[in-house]
Amino acid sequence: MFNYNIFIKISIFLCFCCATGIQNGYAQVDKTPRYAVEISSDNDAFALWDNLDRYYTFGIGPKFYLKTPHFLGLQNWFKKKNDYFFSFGLRSEGYTPTRQSYDGLTIASDSLSFERPFAGLLYGTLEANYIFKRSFVKTELLLGVMGPSAFAQEIQNWLHSQLPTSDEVEGWEYQIPDQVIINFNIQGAYTLHNFADWFDVYTSGEARFGNLYIDASPLIGLRIGKFESISKSSVFNNHLLAPLQVKEIFFRSSFAGTFALFNGTAQGNLFNNDFPYALDNINNFHTTISNGIFISFNRVSLSYDNIFTFGKVNKGAQHIYGKIDFKYRF
Repeated sequence: MFNYNIFIKISIFLCFCCATGIQNGYAQVDKTPRYAVEISSDNDAFALWDNLDRYYTFGIGPKFYLKTPHFLGLQNWFKKKNDYFFSFGLRSEGYTPTRQSYDGLTIASDSLSFERPFAGLLYGTLEANYIFKRSFVKTELLLGVMGPSAFAQEIQNWLHSQLPTSDEVEGWEYQIPDQVIINFNIQGAYTLHNFADWFDVYTSGEARFGNLYIDASPLIGLRIGKFESISKSSVFNNHLLAPLQVKEIFFRSSFAGTFALFNGTAQGNLFNNDFPYALDNINNFHTTISNGIFISFNRVSLSYDNIFTFGKVNKGAQHIYGKIDFKYRF
């Protein structure tokens, strides 16, 4: 049986061992880091405003970054790139309707419905990152499972058991059934203008297609403070290429619009969906606002992002959650 304690502990251990057990990297202060580890956690409990406990309720997992000359031939893509590196991730995510009590009478009722179904994800990612002077391109393959085999119920209930005023979430028995998920994602970003050393504006776009998500998201953002170029900054997960003695501390704000055709966490199976609580249709356009603080000092990067979504999945729906992230290079 899956042990969710092991999943959490492995994620923490990967960062801990690199922060404490690979100290010889400091002895070689002139050596450029070739590796990095990351642990990140998203949760509506981290939001600075209302904790609505709904929709995208949690995400957690580690990531490993690698700079190597060769990997599966991916180094040959984008001939005019200035640099490149690769990353591998493991992620657990949970999605729920607005939290409420499902007593025995309600559960037995034929009228039981949700504004979105429960859904759990467990997946791995392989990402190739291609860096240019004022821009970058990231390609990603996502492969995993959605359904009870993702153990999102167990992970969420464990997380809630660690909080003094929280209890288990009821209703996970109505989550989307098991299915294999595969998605291909591509993202690009470009610096529009550097108004000063402490202020820039950039734009990015992301497209995702597969049996988990089919959507496209243009974005515009700004950074204020002390930061590296977008090709080396931690906010874009390009920290592996930053100077060894890097120092960043800045505020980032962004606004994105998403044109969505399919969301498997709400609509279930793309090809053959007979799940009674899946949504037949989703809102085809939603917006996202992100405001965060990002800090990098030599080998360590820390950040907090507060994220607002408006109209995602359900028209008129609003949601807030926070993201905490730690990275370490060696």
